Parts: sequence; C-alpha cells; structure tokens
Amino acid sequence: MAGSPDIRSGHEDGFTLVELVVIILLLGILAFTAIPRFLDKGAIDVSVMAEQLANDIRYTQSLAMTSGQRNRINLTATTYQITTSSGGLLTHPVTGGTGPIALNGVTLSGWSPPLTNNYVAFDGRGVPYSLVTSSTGIAGNATITLSGGGHTRTIVISPETGRVIVQ
Repeated sequence: MAGSPDIRSGHEDGFTLVELVVIILLLGILAFTAIPRFLDKGAIDVSVMAEQLANDIRYTQSLAMTSGQRNRINLTATTYQITTSSGGLLTHPVTGGTGPIALNGVTLSGWSPPLTNNYVAFDGRGVPYSLVTSSTGIAGNATITLSGGGHTRTIVISPETGRVIVQ
C-alpha cells in the first residue's frame, strides 16, 4: 500500500541536546551580567536625577536664550528650582508647577566656585553666570555633584558656551 500514514519520513522536529545546552549557557551569561545592574538601584537613581537636573539646566539656558533675559536654576542640598533673574518663579516643563523639584534620596553638593550663590544664571546668549548682575561669565567649569546610595555623578557646565554634561 502506497502512502501509509504510519511510515515516518525520517525528519523529526525538536532541539538537540547541544542546542539546549548552548541556549542555557547564553541565558546564564546574560543573567550574570544583567542582574547586578537591576539590584544596584542607587546607581540608577543618581544617574536618573543627574540627567534630569542636567536637562533642566539646559532648559533654563534655552529659556534665557529665547526670552532674551537672564534666568537661573537655584540649588539646595535636596532640591532645585527654575527662576527669573529677579527671583520670579518659572514653570517646570514636566511638572507644570513652579515649586522646587525634590531629588528623592539624592543630595547636591560640591558646586565648586564659581557657583558661590547656589545658583547658575544664563543670559540671552546662553552664557553661564554665577551672579545675576555680573557682566562677566563664569571663569572656569562649574561642577555640581549628586550623591546617593554610595554613588556619585557630576554635572559640568562649561564657561562661555554653557555646555552641560553629566560625568
């Protein structure tokens, strides 16, 4: 009888033992490298807050450039706030409010001179200043250090250009 359904074609579906072992090894290597990153939440928090603050510094600079007037970002140990040069409150682009932005579990420190007044101001050209009334921009890199959970990140603001980077 031709074409009997009981006859096998010789081709079977499935994985070989070698293929399964290779997949298990690859998953083990991936887990070994990825799990510690998820467990170290402190490093992630500090990095996220540093990026948020850096973006808000850039936003403050952009506002100053579009409005043609000086705006500043005021820093405390655990918060920051965007204001005009005269201290008027500006709306935060994400929260929609004018209140201080809290850095939960992260502290700000080490804003080296020239940020002696705990703020950095930007003029209409985007140049950073340590004094709102000054006619001279900051002389050197301004740094702001964020720390929490044993981890630190540093924000650096360049003189003249106001370039903001997170290190």
